[in-house]
Amino acid sequence: AAKVQINLGRLYDMEKDAAGVWTVTTAPQDPGFHYYSLVIDGVSVADPASESFFGTGRMSSAVEIPEPGVEFYTVKDVPHGELRSKRYFSKVTDSWRRLFVYTPPGYDQDTGKKYPVLYLQHGGGEDETGWARQGRTDVILDNLIAAGRARPMLVVIANGNLPREPGVTGIYSRAGMTGFTRELLENIVPYIDANFRTHADA
Repeated sequence: AAKVQINLGRLYDMEKDAAGVWTVTTAPQDPGFHYYSLVIDGVSVADPASESFFGTGRMSSAVEIPEPGVEFYTVKDVPHGELRSKRYFSKVTDSWRRLFVYTPPGYDQDTGKKYPVLYLQHGGGEDETGWARQGRTDVILDNLIAAGRARPMLVVIANGNLPREPGVTGIYSRAGMTGFTRELLENIVPYIDANFRTHADA
C-alpha cells in the first residue's frame, strides 16, 4: 500500500514506520458505537483485525466507546429473553427473507400468554442485524423488563431494504418506502401473528 487512511466520520492519514506498521491517533470520540473503515490506496475496506457489522450500506468495522454510568445495554444477572432468527417467504420480493424476533423471559414457559409487538426498524445503510447486534435489543429489553420499566413484549426486527420498484427513485422518498410498507403489512405482520402469540390488534 502506498497510502492508508482510517475513515471514522472523517479521514485520518496513517503513517508507516520502518517496520511497515501503519498507525494513527484520532481525535477523541464521543461515547457510543462508531463505524469505521480502512481506506487502502483509495479503496474502503473493513478492518480484518476487528469484528465486522453491516452498517454503512456494506460490511464495516466498529469501535464502541463506553459511557461512564450508562449500563442499560450491559448484560446483567436478570431473567433473559431470546433473540430468534427466522426466515419467511416474501410475496413482495418473491424470495426468502430473514428477520429477528425478541421473545421476553418466560415466553416458552407460559404458553397461554399473548404479547404486544413492537416492530423496530434499522436506520439507513443497515439491515435486520443492526438492532440485533449493534443495538443489543435483547439486553436492553431484558434489563428494562426486569426493572419494571417496560412490559414484556415481542420485538420484531426486519430488513427494510427492498429492491426499488420500477420508476421509483430516492431510497428515502415516500415512493421508495412503498415496497417496505407492503412487505410489513402483507408479509411480516401476518407471519408474526401466525407464528407467535401476539395481541393481533393495534
